[in-house]
Amino acid sequence: MQMKEGSKKKLNINIDRNLADETQSVLDELGLNQTTAIVMYFKQIVSKGKIPFAIELTDKQKASRELRKSIKDIPIEKLQTKKQIEEWFNDKSQDY
Repeated sequence: MQMKEGSKKKLNINIDRNLADETQSVLDELGLNQTTAIVMYFKQIVSKGKIPFAIELTDKQKASRELRKSIKDIPIEKLQTKKQIEEWFNDKSQDY
């Protein structure tokens, strides 16, 4: 399908307001607007045939993920009453 020269496609996205505002602040310093930055990003994807930067977890995210995996199988005892909580704290047989 052939497109007319200058034909545009409108993209509507939802993004965190703080992220958008912080990004705009940086773009202002660079003399760019958000549309230009996104067009530049898309052109890099087309040019390189991939996302133009590494997408990977940070070391902190990796550690957090490992922690979540480690604690996933720890049994959870639901304490819903004051009496249950007191008994749990006073249980000398447990190593808390």
